[in-house]
Amino acid sequence: MKKYFIYSIIMSMGLSCYTYGAPLNAELVMSGGRAWKGQLLKRDGDWVEFRSGVSARPIRLGASTIEKVNFDIKLDIDKLLKLREDRKFDILISNLKKTLTPFDDYKDIPSNLTRYRSLLMELYFLTSEYKQALIYAEQILADEFNDEDITENAQTYQALAFIESGQFQKAEDLMNELGWLDNLNEDSNPKQLFIGAKLMKVKEQYSNAMELISYVIAFNSQNTEWMQPAELLCAQIYIELGMLDSAEEVIRQISLLYPNTPEYDESIILKEKLVELRAIEAIEVDS
Repeated sequence: MKKYFIYSIIMSMGLSCYTYGAPLNAELVMSGGRAWKGQLLKRDGDWVEFRSGVSARPIRLGASTIEKVNFDIKLDIDKLLKLREDRKFDILISNLKKTLTPFDDYKDIPSNLTRYRSLLMELYFLTSEYKQALIYAEQILADEFNDEDITENAQTYQALAFIESGQFQKAEDLMNELGWLDNLNEDSNPKQLFIGAKLMKVKEQYSNAMELISYVIAFNSQNTEWMQPAELLCAQIYIELGMLDSAEEVIRQISLLYPNTPEYDESIILKEKLVELRAIEAIEVDS
């Protein structure tokens, strides 16, 4: 999901190492808009120790008086792009975690690191680490200074992670709270249609799920962000309904149209499952 969102984040990033406990170059934006540049030296409960100049004496500031922290963080763009392109998600997660670890003491303070945590949230989801994805989603949503895209992205992955981790009621409650299940039709947002279809599938409301999927495919064919997972979901439902010929055709389309994607990987798994079901079907016919 959100392939282009991930790509735009990566394009603004690079990769470097910070020594844990070392002073962190940062700009503090204080309540009222005043900004100080300097170094964050340490965190002590509700207090932070900050030095505004190389030789300046450190001062203690209440964390609640800091509106936002802009950290001086640099990452290797080429390396991240290569890892993303090669779909080496585990290595990318490891590198990002190492880069962000020195800033952990300040993660409750709004900062320019939210977009990097957003990327980690998405990567955890892609690697089926749904608990971690939910942790990062909660951290992101706690930042009241996020822009609308980052907030909506976190809500999207929170809903999806709830579904994938079996927390269906939480997913439904969240979607109702956001109004994502209201009057779904062909004109609805494809994201809402897809997540609604996912929810209908796990509730075994297959007819409703397929109706929502059809809206995504018929009216949003150029939106690959949601078209691809919608087709995969369609194949999964066909298999659950025992409609193996239909499932096989959709799987074939996914294999041809979406190489080197998560949907392609899942289609390979579905293809293997389809072979097993065909074998069982043949045995039952012979008997």
